[in-house]
Amino acid sequence: AAVLSTDFKPVAVPIAPPPLSPAPGSAELPSIGSAAHERGRCKPCVFFHTKGCEIGPTCRFCHLCGVDERKRRRKETTEQRQVAREARKAVVPAHR
Repeated sequence: AAVLSTDFKPVAVPIAPPPLSPAPGSAELPSIGSAAHERGRCKPCVFFHTKGCEIGPTCRFCHLCGVDERKRRRKETTEQRQVAREARKAVVPAHR
């Protein structure tokens, strides 16, 4: 027969440190692509505000950007290209 010991010794269990960044799927980081949102280096998820993003927390695109962010950025880029195009025309005369 087995002999049971009543002499228990406490064992130290290491406690994991808290994570350095929010977990994907949390309110602070709803998707992996949202990680660069605060620095303005993210790319908005096209589906998140329309039909919903099927990929969820593992989506490479930002779920924190507002509804019109993609449209705003596209307009800004178009305007910057137009200004650059006009600046080039002013510097380099047209060939005749």
